Formats: sequence, C-alpha cells, structure tokens
Amino acid sequence: MRNIGSGRTAATVILVGLENDDMGRVRETLAAEAVLPSNSTGFGDALTAIRRTRPDVVIVSFSQGIEAPLALAQAVQRETVSSTLVALSDESEAEHILAAMRVGYKEFVVLPRDSQRLRQVVHEAAYAPSDDEERGVVVAIIGAKGGVGTTFLAVQVAAELAAINRVLAIDMDFAMGDMASILDLNPKDSIMSLLPRADRIDERMLTGSVTVHGSKVHVLAQQGDLDPTTEVNADDIYGIIGAACKGYQYILIDCGTYLDEAVAMSLNVADIVVVVTEPTVVSVRDCYRRIQLLDTMGVEKDRVRLVVNRYSNQAFVSEADIQRNLGISVAGVIADDPKTVLQATNEGRLVRELNRKSEVIRDIASLVAILTDDVEAEAGDKIRDDSKSGFLFGLFNRG
Repeated sequence: MRNIGSGRTAATVILVGLENDDMGRVRETLAAEAVLPSNSTGFGDALTAIRRTRPDVVIVSFSQGIEAPLALAQAVQRETVSSTLVALSDESEAEHILAAMRVGYKEFVVLPRDSQRLRQVVHEAAYAPSDDEERGVVVAIIGAKGGVGTTFLAVQVAAELAAINRVLAIDMDFAMGDMASILDLNPKDSIMSLLPRADRIDERMLTGSVTVHGSKVHVLAQQGDLDPTTEVNADDIYGIIGAACKGYQYILIDCGTYLDEAVAMSLNVADIVVVVTEPTVVSVRDCYRRIQLLDTMGVEKDRVRLVVNRYSNQAFVSEADIQRNLGISVAGVIADDPKTVLQATNEGRLVRELNRKSEVIRDIASLVAILTDDVEAEAGDKIRDDSKSGFLFGLFNRG
C-alpha cells in the first residue's frame, strides 16, 4: 500500500491545545518544514481531526496540564493512523517528560530552545523510509469500459495467489458490484457495514466481516441490495484498506468502471493498477481515455499494468496495435475461452475447477507472476517512435 502523502515537499501538522504564543513559536520554527493549520484544535475535537486528515505530526500542548494530552495519545495509539506525536511545553519537567514518553510521544520540546530538534522530528516524520515491505500489496483492477471482466480477473488472480498467500478480495463497485455472485457466496456482512466503523477498524473487525471462499480467498463483498446513490467517504475507504494491509499479503480490489471517491482512493493507494481492456476498437479507445484520466489523477505510469482480456489471434485489434496507440506496453493477455468462462461465471466457480486445459488458466498464472514481480515495469519507455503511426491514432487524436 502506497503512502498517499509521499512526494510532498512539506509535512502536514495538526496543533492541539496551543495558545497564541506557542502558535507563533511553532510557526516561526516550522515555516519551511511543514504545512500548518491556521488554528489550534481543541482536545475535544483532536481525535476526529487526526482521523480525518491523517497528519504526519501532531504537536500537543502540555502547558495547561498533562491529563488531556496523555488521554489523547492513548486514544491515538488505538487508531490505525501512524502520526508522530510531539509534546510541547513551556518548561521541562522530568515527571511530565517521562509520562509523555510512556504513552507514545516521540519528543518533548520547549521552544525556542529545542527548535532544531522539532524541525528534525517533523522532517523525519514526513520523509521516513516506507515500511511497505511489512504491509500488504494492493492491486486495484479497473476496466476501460463496462463488461471487460474486472471482477472475473480479480477473483481468478486472487484464487491463484491464495494458494501460498493470505489474500483479501474487495468489491469496491458500490453501483454494480457482483463479486459475491461470481464466487457463489452468500455473505452475511459487507463493506457497507464497515463504513460506519472505518475510523476505528482493525484487523480483527475486518476479518469478522469477510466471507471465506473455498479457494481460501477472503472476500469483502457488497451488500445484496445495491444503492448506486450511496455516498462513500474516501477517508473511510483509506481506513479499510489500511487495516487490510496489516492482515493480508495481497489485497485485490475490483474497482469496476465507475469512478467515485472509493475507487479514486483505491487507485491512489494501490501499488499496482491493472487496467483491463478488450481487443476491440471501442474498448481500446475507452482504454486510451481511461489511461489519460489516471494520469491526471496522479497515477504514475510505472504503477499501471495493461491487460487485454478475451484475446485471440483473430482479434480485430492486435496486441502491437494496442501498444502503439496507447503508448503503454501490454503486461498480459487473457485468452478468449467464452464457453469455459461463461460456465464459470454462471455457476460461480473458478476456471481451474471446470477446465484445467483452458488457456485462461495459463494466462492467469502469467499475470500473477507479473503482479508479484519485484522489478518495476518499464511501460511507456519501450514504445518505438512509430507510436503515432497506428491505424487507431486518428480515433484518439481528432482535432
């Protein structure tokens, strides 16, 4: 899971309980290191603000007593956020320093004496090395258009990964999600039931809401009666994915095709974004638009893997044409086996359960190898200078 704060030029900071004099000292000290709020937050509203903004650093005043600062730190420690806590006081008292360290404060500073130390702590909090190696890998799968097979690929890939990994598949399509039906599952809980608790979700709560498929894939499904008007808060989705990354090695997110806040957050934090298209003119043209949109959203090309589903030698648009016109390498193709795939979808079974000789199984295995490869794909760098010569180029670049 990517840290959505990576790449910033300054740390984000929340100030709690500071008086005007302390506010001025902090602003003077951190003018170049941090993005500071205009006002200090009261202790009563602090935890909500931390949950919502997930700052790099929380600077808490100890000048008006220690009970509220200590209680806040204990509450923050129970959350999934990883903000660095800094105690700020107008004097150094050994008893207060010891109490602060015990509940999770990283530093206890007095300004202006400890200005350099505060700057260093804030800098380290913003630019600390990522701990991604200890967290789950998030793979978001999104379609170029409807019906290209994102859900099918998500569950097939998840099932292959689950043979030797702990895997969670999340249905993030709040409008048309049908992951449960494609796996013939009857979930008792859903992602909707987690949203009201997303600000305090942990691994135990998450695993209590999933349904386990026979392949050992854990599934966080949509509710049976979908409501396309449901409004989802991006911070809630961040909390759910963050909790998933602590309990699973791989998280496969089916994003469908509709772009809402839930999907946007999933794409933002995903380590790999799989864009699925078909070898047709309409699908490839929509894929071009989708890739352009991802770029405007800040999804870097080195995170994108293009997959062509239902591909055959008789496809109207060849793999070479797709690469030339989209400006991105095809990471994988999935064979066109309509009979087996249709049966699997209708019966809620995996392809490997129906026909082990299907080329789809081979291609799914190849896709899994690509997704688990540590070497970053160099998509975009390998496209030849003739990228504007494909027969589809005129469709994508009409003036």
